Amino acid sequence: MTEHAGVFEGMAPRAVPTRPATVPERLLRARTDLRFAVLVGAVLASSVVAFSVVCAALPSSERLSRDRVGPYLARIDPATAWIAEQSDRLNAHITMANACERPYFLHEAGYIAIGLMVEAAVAVLLYALHPWWPRLEGRPAGSVRLPRWSRKVRLTGDENADVLEELNSLARTSGLSRPPLWLVDPYATTTGGRAYGLPGRPRICLDVGLLVRYDLDRDGFLAVVGHELAHHRHRDVGRTYLTVALWWSFVATALIPCVLLSVHPHALLEAGGSGGAEKLTYRLVALAALSVTAYLARNMILRARELHADAVAHSWDFTRGSLPRMVTGLPWPPCPRAMWRWVPTGWSRWAARAGTHPSPGQRVAAMLDPVRLLRTGAWEMAGIGLLAGLALHNLALLTGNVTGRFVTVGLTLLALPAGVVVTSTLASALVATAGRRTPVDAEEVRSRWDVVVLPAALTGGMVCSGKISLGTADLTAVEPTPGQYALLGLVQLAILLPLALWTRSVHRRVSPEESGVPRGLRPRAIVATAGAVWGPLLALWDSRRLSPADLTGTPLHAVPAVGRTIGWYTALTGDLADAYFYVPLVFIRATPFLPVGLVLVWAVPLLLARRGRGSLAAAEDIGRALTVGAVAGLGAVAAGIALPFAARGALPPEVRRVADPSAVLGTTLPFSVVHASTYLAVAALLQAAAAAGTALVRRGPRPVLVPLAVTVTAVLSTVGLYVSRGTSRCVAVTGVPPDDCDARAFLPDADAAFHLHEVVAWGVVAAVPAGVLGAAVAALSGHVRRPSDGGTDTARGNARRATLILPMLGLLAALPLAGAAAGIPQDYLIWRPAAPAVVAQPPTDRQDTSGSSVRNDPCLLGSWRAFPARQRLRIDGSDVWLTGEGGTWTFRPDGTLIVDHGKGVSETSTLHGRPVVLRTSGSVTTRYRTANGRIGYYGSAVRHPGELSLRVGETYLVHEKRTASFSPDRYRCAGKAVHLTPASRTTDFPYEVTLTRLPSKTPPPPTAPRPSPTGSS
Repeated sequence: MTEHAGVFEGMAPRAVPTRPATVPERLLRARTDLRFAVLVGAVLASSVVAFSVVCAALPSSERLSRDRVGPYLARIDPATAWIAEQSDRLNAHITMANACERPYFLHEAGYIAIGLMVEAAVAVLLYALHPWWPRLEGRPAGSVRLPRWSRKVRLTGDENADVLEELNSLARTSGLSRPPLWLVDPYATTTGGRAYGLPGRPRICLDVGLLVRYDLDRDGFLAVVGHELAHHRHRDVGRTYLTVALWWSFVATALIPCVLLSVHPHALLEAGGSGGAEKLTYRLVALAALSVTAYLARNMILRARELHADAVAHSWDFTRGSLPRMVTGLPWPPCPRAMWRWVPTGWSRWAARAGTHPSPGQRVAAMLDPVRLLRTGAWEMAGIGLLAGLALHNLALLTGNVTGRFVTVGLTLLALPAGVVVTSTLASALVATAGRRTPVDAEEVRSRWDVVVLPAALTGGMVCSGKISLGTADLTAVEPTPGQYALLGLVQLAILLPLALWTRSVHRRVSPEESGVPRGLRPRAIVATAGAVWGPLLALWDSRRLSPADLTGTPLHAVPAVGRTIGWYTALTGDLADAYFYVPLVFIRATPFLPVGLVLVWAVPLLLARRGRGSLAAAEDIGRALTVGAVAGLGAVAAGIALPFAARGALPPEVRRVADPSAVLGTTLPFSVVHASTYLAVAALLQAAAAAGTALVRRGPRPVLVPLAVTVTAVLSTVGLYVSRGTSRCVAVTGVPPDDCDARAFLPDADAAFHLHEVVAWGVVAAVPAGVLGAAVAALSGHVRRPSDGGTDTARGNARRATLILPMLGLLAALPLAGAAAGIPQDYLIWRPAAPAVVAQPPTDRQDTSGSSVRNDPCLLGSWRAFPARQRLRIDGSDVWLTGEGGTWTFRPDGTLIVDHGKGVSETSTLHGRPVVLRTSGSVTTRYRTANGRIGYYGSAVRHPGELSLRVGETYLVHEKRTASFSPDRYRCAGKAVHLTPASRTTDFPYEVTLTRLPSKTPPPPTAPRPSPTGSS
């Protein structure tokens, strides 16, 4: 604590505030440690991106890209042109691209590792030298503050023996195991001090002006010394100077080189940099935002250490209550007014609040009520979210580059610790405020609103981090749209809001006096449970940010394999497919987190609850929640029995029979998949009904009872799925004779754990908003059943209920946990990356593999009319051959093909007397290669937008925008005609296209030879 001379002269002593009985030193220290860890993670993650920018500007990186990476990347498209299936082609393209770019990624990772080691070494060196750092000193004029090297001297001599003895006595009283080395700054006329020192060598330097007050104001002297001793007692000296050292190390080793090479990218490169002014501006803005954020976070930690030291020092008797008086007399803002004469007073005060020292009012308030230091404000929580989001974004690109085929697993593992830390931080902040019983009404109302404000602030910080991260400047192609940013925030808030409600409810209802769990273990168990349950869910959602298309979900345009002409059935199939194959939900249900988390959110609070006279607390509430869940679960079983009969009555036999799910256009689903998805939707609605019903009729701990009811419904709904499957088999709903209609048809199989994951995933998504809505309706209407007051009879009833409830709860917890463990092998199959694609090219003895000097068959050059064009489609289980126009095909000598369908061409046929029309419009362009009677295509793009539609009668089975996709063809060229067929003879979708040469618009010169029928000159 540093102070200007003359502050206390003539100041009358003020009333000494009441000292607090206890100060939560351990919680205060943990709070600072957590924020320091978040700051370190954000700075190191940002350093990774900064070092990658510097690495890209090195001559060695330029040579590596030019000589090794670039030529190999140019060969990928021609090499994959012969692969027929689009998914196989994409897989091969990604595999080859990763292999080509791996040398550069390894080079980049090595440089980043060296840069991080240098940054860490500089930070450690600065920290080791901090006892000799220069100190800012205000000149007499007050206009300039220049650094000077502190010439400290050791406090020795006979004249200072009494002072030194009292100082060592104070150090022992404060609990220090080793008294610090006492120093004096003979040139500092202020009345402050400074705590510093390396581990095991604590030091405290006192200003010479403070020693003068030893005789004039002994209480003030002891208060200042106590404040500095509190820094060592709190063990925040190392974190303080490490924070400052890390900041300056980041500025010197990462920030300044990144800025210089971004502004002057040609400084080291031979060919100059690339990226354009827009990318440069984005990067510089991101660097400025990052610097300001890290600087404010650093100052937040420094302010927190001052408040913690004030609270600890004020609780000691030897300070004699003088510390508030000393702090109140400090000037505010701390900077001399002469230095900022051009800044309005209000602005300077606002800027000072973001500085390294808190205001005197905040410091006195912390002494009066140290528990308020545990409260996390909205702005602070938003800052934590911003730092965590910056760390994730800035590490995502490097993680994706290094992990290659395992990018999904790599990004999830990267987001997992961040999700656990963020959710644990939110839970600990709510636990600290929930346990505080303040008599101030305003503080109580403010604490209640924390349940909404803190999750919203954390969400806002994490979402905004995506726009100001350094990685965003290099990932503009996959940057989310404003709508996707909004979806990210809404879903994240939907994850964090139940966490806040659960934490507040559990902590307030399980009081330490009533619980058999020790006081310290109870909040730690709540915070650990919150991090274990909600942390992985938040990580799984945040890991999808690099695939924004997966967030909004492009509609699959799924149609039934048979029965596309039935309007309601087609609409139901499309909606269920979009929900079932939503990518984030697919990955979430392919983990054991949801079943385990659903059990933990009600099992942990019940284990922490009071036990008395052999009965479980709130046994009546638990029994009613079990009843509501059982009723909803039995409803799911009944729905599973009714669905097969409903399908027989609503759908014709040809729709329900086992059909071939393959099709040419779009995605098709057989009846069995539609039936199972329909049951999952019904089970999800019944779980939502169980959640809403429990929240509506009970006033107990709803965040505990609602998951309990949903767990019961989910377990019974999984049983109902097999009941529905057995019923379908027995009534021959698919047309298969019921030869095996016995008890085995209703028993679970090896996929039971997988189906449990599906039921739980759909149910949780539906139950969360339903539970919140039910609680809101109950609060507004007052429709709540009160627990009965039956005295001895009630106690006996609770004992009888507990005898029945305890085994039920044990069984109910064991089933989802066993299902989660048993489903891990099937979850692995979904997370396992696809095998590397093996590209098999046809033998080409006359073509350059680079594709730069390929000589295609000259017979194809020119413009052609595609007529007739025939292809076979499968519609409602019937094969239909369509015949019609195929547009104009133009093969150019430079290897470019243009397929133009103009305003629209059609291929037609009939199906059961109804016309079938396939209409295509627009034009596309692609590159082509020929070899051994085959044509391969690559680099396709839409030239003029168009549409693709398939209509049966008046019903559109497909109606979508035109895309550019080609598959290899076999061809026979006869000069004036070209015959195209599939490259694979075993394809399920044969086609035949005849190209007829069109007359040239520009007649050839008279001396030019005419082509022969074989196409050669």
